[in-house]
Amino acid sequence: MKRTAFFLICLGAFLILLMTPGGVNADTPDSAQNVFLTTPYPSVIATKGDSLSFSLTLDNRTDTWHELALAVQAPQGWEARFKSGGYTVEEVMVEPGKTQSVTLQLTAPESVESNKPYRFTVSATDSANNIFKNLQLSVTLRDRETKSGIQLDTQYPNLRGSGDNTFSFKLNLTNQSDQDRTINVDAAAPEGWEVSFKPTYESKQVQSFALKANASQSIDVDVTPPRLVEVGEYHIVVRASADNDQTEFPLSITIQGKPGLSLTTASGNLATRASSDAETKESLIITNTGSAPLENVQLAAQKPDGWDATFTPEKIDQLAVGQTAEVTVALKPSTRALAGDYLVTLSASSGNASDRKDLRVTVETPTTWGWAAVGAIALIVIGVGVVFVRYSRR
Repeated sequence: MKRTAFFLICLGAFLILLMTPGGVNADTPDSAQNVFLTTPYPSVIATKGDSLSFSLTLDNRTDTWHELALAVQAPQGWEARFKSGGYTVEEVMVEPGKTQSVTLQLTAPESVESNKPYRFTVSATDSANNIFKNLQLSVTLRDRETKSGIQLDTQYPNLRGSGDNTFSFKLNLTNQSDQDRTINVDAAAPEGWEVSFKPTYESKQVQSFALKANASQSIDVDVTPPRLVEVGEYHIVVRASADNDQTEFPLSITIQGKPGLSLTTASGNLATRASSDAETKESLIITNTGSAPLENVQLAAQKPDGWDATFTPEKIDQLAVGQTAEVTVALKPSTRALAGDYLVTLSASSGNASDRKDLRVTVETPTTWGWAAVGAIALIVIGVGVVFVRYSRR
């Protein structure tokens, strides 16, 4: 009888246990051991100020639905929230045999220490706290590396041309810092050379550029040599500076010789007078206006038929850049030239350099003919007087 009563008591207790929530089936392999909470990267190293997040996946490998509440244990001062589809998530419903993803976003406090691992525990629990999963995460933050530096570069650092050109370089200026700042520019050039800076496609000259972090600016560097620059190679150094950062970039210009010649009269007057019975001399000034020496300067004159033109000296052997030489031209009109205006074209040439001027020559009556005319008039006057006296007596 006692055994029967004990058996009935045990059987009743077992039935009560089966009917109690959270009983022996509450944590069966089909539930707790077959719901997984995972992330592909549980430990990360990031830079202070960067966005921090973990991609979490809930994998339900059971044949029943599971509604799981999400929670995270974070170090003091850290903020944590679960996000999905733009919403903040507190619970996740996972279909049998399916997975559900959610993002854990973390925000570090301003006083966070560098190079120290901070640990987080993420849990997923059912409504009865019978099924739970814990996931350990780790975050280490390091200081942001402060970038600095200025860069100057160009595709064409070497130019060549004649000395009467303005040389234009196109440079790229880069602010390699992670801070916005103003970069000053200047240049070291030979004496007498002019250097100006302009933003590309703009006409205004500037001395500084305001650049955002990691931004670039295309600039034009115009270099003008002095008027009488000699043939040769010249170097210009472009400098850019901001705070303690400074950089330099070398440029070079090769001046090629360009011939140039100017011809004019010493007085600047291109008109003179002459007589057919005498020479008229005119002083000419020959100037080397180019950037290369002139050699064997030839002189010539296009004149009316029967005229003579003689140059002294007949040629100029050499004329340096910027120098002048004086030449005298002696003009003698033809003895048959009538009084009036004539053109004589004077020219000077040396290789590819040349110049010419038209000289207007006014031919006057020769002096001998003038005296002859005076004598003839005198004879006529005397003759008329004699006739008048003779006939007046009668």
